[in-house]
Amino acid sequence: MNKRLKKGLLLGVKLLIAAALLVWVLSKVHWYDYVKDAKGSEYSVLEVRSVDGRQMLKVYEGKLWWKSQPQERPASDFESVRQGSSEVLRWGFATSLENIDKFWFTVAFCCFLIPVLIFSTRWWLLLRLQRIRISLWEAIRLTFLGQFFNYVVPGTVGGDLIKAWYVAKHTEKKAAVLVSVFVDRVLGLTELVFMAGAMLLVVWLGGLEKNVQNLKTPAITVGVVVCLVIFTLVFILSKRFRRIFRLEKIYGRMSFAHHIQAAGDAASLYRKRLPQLLQAIAITIGGHVIWIGSIALVGYSLHLHQFGVAWYSYFLYIPLIYIIGAIPVTPGGVGLIEKLYTVFFAAVSPSSVLALALLARLVPMFWTLPGAIVAITGPRLPKADQMQAELDAAEQVELESAQKAGPDDAADNNKFSTEQSPK
Repeated sequence: MNKRLKKGLLLGVKLLIAAALLVWVLSKVHWYDYVKDAKGSEYSVLEVRSVDGRQMLKVYEGKLWWKSQPQERPASDFESVRQGSSEVLRWGFATSLENIDKFWFTVAFCCFLIPVLIFSTRWWLLLRLQRIRISLWEAIRLTFLGQFFNYVVPGTVGGDLIKAWYVAKHTEKKAAVLVSVFVDRVLGLTELVFMAGAMLLVVWLGGLEKNVQNLKTPAITVGVVVCLVIFTLVFILSKRFRRIFRLEKIYGRMSFAHHIQAAGDAASLYRKRLPQLLQAIAITIGGHVIWIGSIALVGYSLHLHQFGVAWYSYFLYIPLIYIIGAIPVTPGGVGLIEKLYTVFFAAVSPSSVLALALLARLVPMFWTLPGAIVAITGPRLPKADQMQAELDAAEQVELESAQKAGPDDAADNNKFSTEQSPK
């Protein structure tokens, strides 16, 4: 089986998984308002009217492709939405969008732009730590371009690969460019993990969550993810760890072995410039707080706070959703992320949660559209295989020359600086 066919089959499997997850999520969603009886059965509501002082509902069972015959039942047959409330109607997907608070949604819509600018600045700082000097404006343009390919055209051409290719065309330090992109991604995911862990401690120690059982799932998830992240960081950054457990023989035969070596070599440079690295970390924290806060504002505009979703739920669950969603199971996490929203926000109607998940995807997608202008006005992009081959070959040559030069010359090479910017 050739490489192109293998990639095509892999993409096809990912698309099938995404479709299956989306169908599963949609099967749990009511388009119209609905009610739930004591047995847990759900009914869509066609009509609400008052008969002899009693509230009567015309309801039917079924979703998507099948429906039962409508029946009329009293409101007392169904569960209240909230404790001590006579209200039995639960919002459907359409109602959630119709009742959205336009002011708070507009605020959230504008706030989603800020993290893109902040993360552009973070990558710009990481490039400067590697003595690769492009303008801040170019870093912003390339970040928009990368986000555009990640959100709008997910597939074999990843946004990180495109950013690296653009910058690498204007510097001799190909490995450093790839490392900066890699560290940029790892730094973001790592901070999301520890943000979720910190919020879990705040909620638990502060007694913010009355039912401790609700923290069981996020606690297990945080624990597993933290262990994986720590292992990955130690594996990449510590040659001693790889040597002790004889892991070099295992990964040395793999195609990404030189990426790990380059990342390990760059780690010493980042340690020497710890103040600048801490500055990048501080910027990342600010960006993530604003990004999660923007999603929380979308939830507030959908009135999820009226159904028991506290502010800290977003800072606890959203990082976990997108960390797990970063696993390349489906293109762009489509289907997987929506499914995770319904899992972590299980206390809320799936219809309202789906509205939150879709808006949290569509609004950032809108702010990536300037990346399309960069793609049109910039140089013509080659195919993904060609870009990867160019970067890998140049990186391998650079690493081999650095090894032959010896540690002193390699240190001098780190002083190389380029003032050119990608056009």
